[in-house]
Amino acid sequence: MRDIQEEKLNLVRSCHGAKSIRDFGGLWGVHGKYLLQPAITLRVSFASEVDVTPTKEFNEACEKTRLQAPDLDIEFVCADFRDPNLYGRLHPCDVSILFDVLLHQDNYVSVMRNVANVTNQNICIAQPCLADTTFPLPASTTLLQFWPEKLKDEYRAGSAWPKEPRTETFATQYWMWGQTPSHIIDVMRGLGWTCDHDERDAYSNPVWQMAYLRFRKASTKDGAPSYPT
Repeated sequence: MRDIQEEKLNLVRSCHGAKSIRDFGGLWGVHGKYLLQPAITLRVSFASEVDVTPTKEFNEACEKTRLQAPDLDIEFVCADFRDPNLYGRLHPCDVSILFDVLLHQDNYVSVMRNVANVTNQNICIAQPCLADTTFPLPASTTLLQFWPEKLKDEYRAGSAWPKEPRTETFATQYWMWGQTPSHIIDVMRGLGWTCDHDERDAYSNPVWQMAYLRFRKASTKDGAPSYPT
């Protein structure tokens, strides 16, 4: 399997012509890596991180980035991107990043719509997904947070889905959704965006895939999506 972090970085680096990038929820575990490194490669003038938990490591990474790109304006917005009121104060940017966050949202379509409304050029989405072949119908998803534990354990076996405490109400710090790549693609299509990059890698367990998806605003020339057979 290819290096996941490198493939995520490549997804953002491929957004040629971008002058500004915003990352939503990209501090946990990587401290803004998917924002700052492509910002240098693409030579953008503005980079924005939106997260509720500022970290010392992110601040240190920003200082190192400024040494390499002294003209880069780096913004940190300490906010919950689930809050729809946030988006009225965000300036639109060319590229938005949603990595490993949609499966943690109790209302992920609302998040995707709000992000789309403040994005001019591309939206990059990468995360673990259930393979389309898991479902008899295309564009499917499942709320797996409340599955019986025995079923959860069957799907966790050999995968990166961690064992988590049982909860009977939404707890967004845990895996909530088993979304298929075609489901994410169709939601974005419904919001007026078309997928122009779609790669999927095995993700430890045959029922899971790592999906790397890039979207652009749809035009009248874009046709209907095709589904795996």
